Amino acid sequence: MTNQEFYDNHLVLLANNDVNELVDHDYHDDAVMILLVAEEPIYVRGKAELKVQLGDYLANIYRGFVSTQKLAITEDSIHLEATIMTAWGESKVYDALYLKDGKIFRHYSGVKG
Repeated sequence: MTNQEFYDNHLVLLANNDVNELVDHDYHDDAVMILLVAEEPIYVRGKAELKVQLGDYLANIYRGFVSTQKLAITEDSIHLEATIMTAWGESKVYDALYLKDGKIFRHYSGVKG
């Protein structure tokens, strides 16, 4: 699977709203998500913590994907800016996904503005 295909499939998994499928398929066992949404970064380590964090996100915040504004793909990373629909309306987000063995190993995520 190319990294473009990985990204396209990641959006499908988000739309499926199944946190177990999303984390098990797309995240490395040793994955760390760094959320840049508060005063200090929030570190989410491992699949169990990811399932809690992303489960809460899917249940309470995320309502759908709108569009990608910027996308840069390399052999081991995906960097993007996008618009998503949230429980409060449209939001601009950014993500940097660093891949290892075809899965997300480090995931930096934040909200613009």
